[in-house]
Amino acid sequence: MKPIPIVIDHPKRHLHLLTFFPRQNLLPCDVCGLIKVHYPTYVCTRCVFVVHQDCVYHPYVIRISRHHHRISFTSSLPSGKWFCGVCRRKVDNSYDAYSCNKCDGYFVHTKCSLRKDLWDGEELEGIPEEPLEIVVEPFQRISDGIILHFAHDHHLKLEIYGVYDEGKFCQACSLPIYEGNYYSCMDQCDFILHEACAIAPCKKQHPMHAYSLTLKVGHFKYLGGQG
Repeated sequence: MKPIPIVIDHPKRHLHLLTFFPRQNLLPCDVCGLIKVHYPTYVCTRCVFVVHQDCVYHPYVIRISRHHHRISFTSSLPSGKWFCGVCRRKVDNSYDAYSCNKCDGYFVHTKCSLRKDLWDGEELEGIPEEPLEIVVEPFQRISDGIILHFAHDHHLKLEIYGVYDEGKFCQACSLPIYEGNYYSCMDQCDFILHEACAIAPCKKQHPMHAYSLTLKVGHFKYLGGQG
């Protein structure tokens, strides 16, 4: 086990040297706002600043699945009443947080921002920002109303408000083709897709997961509502 450093010099987090506090700490961390009695803590001997050891090295620019822009670490929140974009609880202006530079009033607690189910663990400071989601169509447009979908070998034709058939099921979502447009195979196969399922992007970011989700082709047997 590596020894705990007595002094930390990290000017990006705090301008002064931070000194290890060897006793139980009942003071809230100025970065995360939490009290961790038995956790390694550092204090500034020149000003009133308290920080947990791991909070010293929190990332500065990250992307979380709950927001469509990057969010940046900030130690100076504007006055006002703000609520966390993740947990919806109040964000205390006395402590640090993450904020969106493009959306006014979007703040997230540090502890919420760094949750493993929301953040992919990457520090993005200094990395050029790319669009959150580059939409890649899952099909090739052959002509007007005709496509070649990556999930099927034959051309599919768009049927506009086709006749309802209780025996027809979408090969993507397994739900019946009740109403609306759908694509059907032009080569006498039973392959059918709802129009909405056919145009679903190959990659998508979901708010409940830290990483992008990739559309995959699977072979599942539809049980017709059984089980």
